[in-house]
Amino acid sequence: MRGLVVTLVGCAVALHLPATDRDAPEVIYRNGIVLTMEDGQPRAEAFAVRGGRILSIGDDDQVKALANRTTRVVDLGGRTVLPGFIDSHAHWIGDGAMVGYTTEAAIDAALRRGWTSITEQFVDAGRLGTLRDLDSAGQLRLRVNAYLPMNFDDEKFGTWFLNYELRQTYSPNLRIAGIKLFLDHDWGTRFHWAQAELNDYVLTAHRNGWQVTAHTVSAEAHDQYLTAVASALSAHPNPNARHRAEHVVQLRDDQLARMGSLGMIASIQPGLPGDLAAEAGFPELVARGQTGWIARWRDLVESDVRTIGSTDVPWLLLGVADRATQLPYGSPLEAVHQAVTRQSYLGRTPEDWQLAQRLTVDQALRLFTVDAAYGTFEEDVKGSLSPSKYADFVILSADPTAVPVDALPNIHVLATMVGGKPQHCAVPALC
Repeated sequence: MRGLVVTLVGCAVALHLPATDRDAPEVIYRNGIVLTMEDGQPRAEAFAVRGGRILSIGDDDQVKALANRTTRVVDLGGRTVLPGFIDSHAHWIGDGAMVGYTTEAAIDAALRRGWTSITEQFVDAGRLGTLRDLDSAGQLRLRVNAYLPMNFDDEKFGTWFLNYELRQTYSPNLRIAGIKLFLDHDWGTRFHWAQAELNDYVLTAHRNGWQVTAHTVSAEAHDQYLTAVASALSAHPNPNARHRAEHVVQLRDDQLARMGSLGMIASIQPGLPGDLAAEAGFPELVARGQTGWIARWRDLVESDVRTIGSTDVPWLLLGVADRATQLPYGSPLEAVHQAVTRQSYLGRTPEDWQLAQRLTVDQALRLFTVDAAYGTFEEDVKGSLSPSKYADFVILSADPTAVPVDALPNIHVLATMVGGKPQHCAVPALC
């Protein structure tokens, strides 16, 4: 592959892969607000796509100069483009049937909300077979990372993950990303592993190169998991293991520091622990004033713990009937709003201890884009807009970094593109 070319015009920078007439862009998108999520070039006006990948990105004149007579030029009309959103922990397809959604309807629901990649966090053999069938039939219209469960409650499933290749990839739309453990039940009311047994299990996965994700809500579960990860890393050092704690609802200062030292990832759901943590999950902590342990989103993001975001249960409050009017539940813009305001799905007014953990819009957007890609070892192909990465992007009706905070959930997803192809399109001229 020819090298990356950087073109300097005044103070503007255009990044592109060199193109001849034969490999000129198929499509150029211009006259937009492009939020790249790349630190070196956070904003652009235009970008070019070829072969399902980003070919070039920069200002209008620079990118448009790459066009030939066959290139289609799309005028964004000042609309905003972001990398396709990544739901880092969810059950879109696997659990959609529980509320009356077919797999096709579940995939469509995710795409209409702007998700181009989803992480299915409970993919047993049957669900993996379903995903493979959808993929083979060309019906898996977004990208799916599958995590294989190794237990559910006290029932253990052995080491069946070893029957698969490490991060086995079936297609650009389906891969096995890692394994999933359940350490505590729901909100930490019951525990499923003895420490020695958990240590051995995590060590087996880690030694074979597998990323481990673990449902860890309570501080007690975090103690168990951190001990197991530390033991595995001591036996087989790997600074890039990226083991993940899912939910991370109750976390002490020492545990936060330990996660950083172990290179772990915190996988959070900004909209869930508001009402639930305060009223259902940890009433004793609230009563004792130990609210500083709960849902520490800002502390995590501003520490050296890479933090990623998700919906977990996108079907929450989504009734089977009247689905269209139920938006934006399960949408990335609603999740960003929850992270910034700490208002939950259930509408409970956030208290001071919750408001102290609010994120900025920029921080929240990273949870669902560039950092989310890191969470599945895919930062080289997704999560930001730069040359050679997948042309996975969304076109929005407004810039989430420029609108009033309360307007975030009302931003419309006008188009969702996966590999440069429209999988949801509300404005045909854009697609």
